Amino acid sequence: MKIILFCASQANQKALAHKIHDLFKLEKIIVFSGREKDSKVLTLKIFFNKVINFLGEFLTFFKFRNSWFDMLNYYLKIYPDFPIKPELYVSDINEEMVSKIIDQSKPELVIISGTNLLKDGLLNKINKYGKAMNLHTGISPFIKGGPDCTNWALYLKEFNLIGNTIMWIDKGIDSGNIITTEQTDLTGKESLTELRIKVMNHGHELFIKVIDRFNKELELPNIHQSDLSPRRLFLTKDWGIYKKIVALFNFYVIYNSKSKFPKIKHKLISLK
Repeated sequence: MKIILFCASQANQKALAHKIHDLFKLEKIIVFSGREKDSKVLTLKIFFNKVINFLGEFLTFFKFRNSWFDMLNYYLKIYPDFPIKPELYVSDINEEMVSKIIDQSKPELVIISGTNLLKDGLLNKINKYGKAMNLHTGISPFIKGGPDCTNWALYLKEFNLIGNTIMWIDKGIDSGNIITTEQTDLTGKESLTELRIKVMNHGHELFIKVIDRFNKELELPNIHQSDLSPRRLFLTKDWGIYKKIVALFNFYVIYNSKSKFPKIKHKLISLK
């Protein structure tokens, strides 16, 4: 089976690449390195947003920021590089060269993690030869979006919605048909860093299970998100000062006092 990985360059993505390559051998890796902003108006908006973001992090003692970088450092020590040399670095995953690589390799499976949204042209190209699937660190459609659905679960005090989703790819934000959803096994005693590592490791493990079933040509679920509710999309721009403070309070005062979480009331999509 030919597998191509589209991913970002962070250490958690390198970890995922290694885990997939160790079992299935990646054909190619294409790395999304981010998009440059050259508009002065956009630059001013970005500067303002960074100031607000810094203030929010300062008022929450940089706990969310530090736990994210602690998680990345944890992976970096184990996986300093990709398992194979990336074929291409792009500022937009929809660049023409990416489509050319798909035509050349004709992959049966494309794995997407941490890139910008795929447009119709690239999606149609991938679907010509195989399938595309994505890891979302959150349980869709109940909590989806960004910047981090674990943070939103803490803000909402819905700790039983901390987990992962593997979905087929479409052009929306975490809107593809669901393959499987699963809660992360938690104790309620984790630090923020431990929580992030557990969720990320669980997401990688769930992805491996799905890829294995796909490789064995076993049937995989294909559940439209409109069949599930509630459907809630959270945006990075809404992750402001107030929500950060509430989420941190909920984590230390409520989450860390839990030894057992209530049973999830929402429907999970399990692998058969």
